[in-house]
Amino acid sequence: MNCEVCGSVIHGTPKRIVLEGTRLVVCSECSILGEPDLKPQFESTVKPKPAIAQPIRFGSSKLPKDFEELDIVEDFPERIRDAREKIGMTQKDLAKMVKERLSIIQKLEVGKMVPDMRLARMLEHALKIKLLTPRSEPKVEDVEGAEYELTLGDIIQYRRKD
Repeated sequence: MNCEVCGSVIHGTPKRIVLEGTRLVVCSECSILGEPDLKPQFESTVKPKPAIAQPIRFGSSKLPKDFEELDIVEDFPERIRDAREKIGMTQKDLAKMVKERLSIIQKLEVGKMVPDMRLARMLEHALKIKLLTPRSEPKVEDVEGAEYELTLGDIIQYRRKD
């Protein structure tokens, strides 16, 4: 076995040291260059299994499926303000009820901010209104007289070598 600092053959027992944050196996002469390594050489890489198995979800979002398929209505500022005023509640009272800051409620009612799914659900529950609607795909108009569908090759612009 060779010393990881000077490269000479280690005679006797090798020393384990930490030198500038790196664990090294060195000879007795080079062992004075660093601090003795008191931690075990190999740390356990086995993680304990969780008590409840979590389902594996593939995709870019970690949101539950019902949240992924919902959109917030476009007129949410008016709906929130009208429902709050109809109940006779102040913005401060609504903020306390949904456990948010007053400034967040003010920004929502003005339309400067869009609520996240959690806040939208809480507002729906507190004000008894509908803010989330099912996501709909935009409708594509059919081209009359088209005999084939548009492909990627139709879109790509080719460069020709001169």
